[in-house]
Amino acid sequence: MNPISAIIVLYNPNSTIINNIQSYINNVSKLYVVDNSDVINRQFVDSLAQFKNLIYINNSGNQGIAHALNVGAKLAIKDGASWLLTMDQDSRFEGNNLENLIQCALHCDITSIGIMSPVHVLEHSINKPVQIQKVSETFDVMTSGNLLNLHIYQKIGEFINELFIDAVDQEYCLRLRHNRYKILLCEFALLEHCLGDLREVKLGFKSIRYSNHSPIRRYYITRNRLYLFQKYFWEFPLFGFKIIKWIIFEWIKIIVLEKDKIAKNKATLEGIRDFFRGKYGKYCSK
Repeated sequence: MNPISAIIVLYNPNSTIINNIQSYINNVSKLYVVDNSDVINRQFVDSLAQFKNLIYINNSGNQGIAHALNVGAKLAIKDGASWLLTMDQDSRFEGNNLENLIQCALHCDITSIGIMSPVHVLEHSINKPVQIQKVSETFDVMTSGNLLNLHIYQKIGEFINELFIDAVDQEYCLRLRHNRYKILLCEFALLEHCLGDLREVKLGFKSIRYSNHSPIRRYYITRNRLYLFQKYFWEFPLFGFKIIKWIIFEWIKIIVLEKDKIAKNKATLEGIRDFFRGKYGKYCSK
């Protein structure tokens, strides 16, 4: 039996995602498709019938990325999987990259490795990383493309539903490290990843990237990063200082470079407010 299942979390998907699914579905025993869309795209759902090892789950609206990941993990555990490939809808593997990642995971010590991750290559990136036959330890990774060790998931607990979206992956990585589990990077496995509305501007000889996230994403990013700072600063102080630096510099980028400055500044302040109130879960304007 293939010990690897997969999950993809959907939100307002379009037909291009089918090509992404095709890049990895034949390498896993089952693919759980958890749909967080508030309005279901029936035409897209019907097109999923071509995949025999796919299980579609209507999540009854947007329950957040953490909830969707937990749905997939619990189903995979019930079906006897040891690893769960966690995919975003905008990510894909090319060539033998997924096979390389799987071989890394299957030949590692399953008792000590919490996550095996590929190297993320951002869409439209001019220079791809040089692939070398090396596995290295890293501090934290993004969710997409990871092989999640389900045995350790059951030991340290689920993804935190209250975070809803943003920093869900970082929190899980910090919890792994707190429990002395490793996060490994398979440097000869590449994942093609589209990271939102990423933009770049040149200031003199320096190129500055900015994410141009929506106001609601700015709310979650700010609130949840402050949550990480509060929870993990004393154990991982360097990471804590990075969080504060990210919040400050991204706020500057909003003011200087991005559109919808007023709405994004308001959302950032609301994120700070709700952090101090201890208010988590899905955003509510009231």
